[in-house]
Amino acid sequence: MNNLIFWIIVCSWLIPMGIRMYNRSRQRRLRDFPPQNIPPQNYPYGYPAQPPVIIPAEPQPPVATPAPQAAPPSSATPLPNTAPHGYRARKLAELDQQYSDGKIAMEDYMKLRQEIMNG
Repeated sequence: MNNLIFWIIVCSWLIPMGIRMYNRSRQRRLRDFPPQNIPPQNYPYGYPAQPPVIIPAEPQPPVATPAPQAAPPSSATPLPNTAPHGYRARKLAELDQQYSDGKIAMEDYMKLRQEIMNG
């Protein structure tokens, strides 16, 4: 029993000392050799800065579009409709588009989305 108490006392002293030594060495390493693969965070909230928009001085001539191809033969199967089929799916798609276009704020988007999902 005395042996167990001895080891409990030794471990209660050694473990915190080891943790302090590890933290000191980690701080020293970070101070001396900062991580090279992490970019500096000079932007707010962790979002990367937007690239600058370059507007040309003179308008560029329009790019020629290829001539439309002939209509597919009538025996070809038509392509499936890519629009959402259900009422809720259509409403969510419209709401997503409004949010993507910047017409509504995120709070409004989340509130309207919840209303659509609840029915």
